[in-house]
Amino acid sequence: MDRMDDKLDSLWAEYRDACPDPEPTAEFMPGLWRRIETRRKATVSIRRLAQVCVMASAALALVMGVVLIPRSQDLATYYSSTYVDTLAADNPSDYTEVLDIGDLGAVLEEL
Repeated sequence: MDRMDDKLDSLWAEYRDACPDPEPTAEFMPGLWRRIETRRKATVSIRRLAQVCVMASAALALVMGVVLIPRSQDLATYYSSTYVDTLAADNPSDYTEVLDIGDLGAVLEEL
């Protein structure tokens, strides 16, 4: 175990030599805050993008709920009707629209 501790101590010593402590200068804290602010701005822009996506999704869901669902419910009644119902709705039973005036007179004379 002592041999592992010695290896670890030598590794830490090499690390300290390779990465010396930075000397504090007058520019240290302003530089640090500049780096923090740039990362914060990047995070804020990603957050803003996420908010826009959520709002667009909510608006799309609202449009679908208001426009598309009622329209599809009307189509459901259309598709549930029979062929005879569709023909009856398209062709009214008022024969005066089908016959000409002359034909109407002949039909009335026969009655």
